[in-house]
Amino acid sequence: MTAAPLLLWIRRPPYSSAHFGEAVRLAAMATALDQPVRLLFIADGVRVLARPRAAYQLGPPVERILQEIVTEERPALVHAPSLERRGLAPADLVPSVPVRPIGDAEAARWLVEAGRTVTM
Repeated sequence: MTAAPLLLWIRRPPYSSAHFGEAVRLAAMATALDQPVRLLFIADGVRVLARPRAAYQLGPPVERILQEIVTEERPALVHAPSLERRGLAPADLVPSVPVRPIGDAEAARWLVEAGRTVTM
């Protein structure tokens, strides 16, 4: 039986606080302990993955860690309505981090089915 994933709900804009960095560290630790992890970018959190700022926003160490946590099989979940409200599309996000756009119903399902949810 597979353990329910730890869902990291990333909702704050980049540089508003250290929350995104803490989310990445928490995800890395959980992954190292064989705990399944999923990242959900919602509200202003979708801007973390926006392409125009990605070169200096994510930085090589964070991007490398994300690439170990987020894979083609376990893409980052990106709230499509949040993207649309901010004038963004999946094509506007960094190409090095696999993403899967989801709607309100699927976001709600992830919240219900997660073993634990941490809002960052």
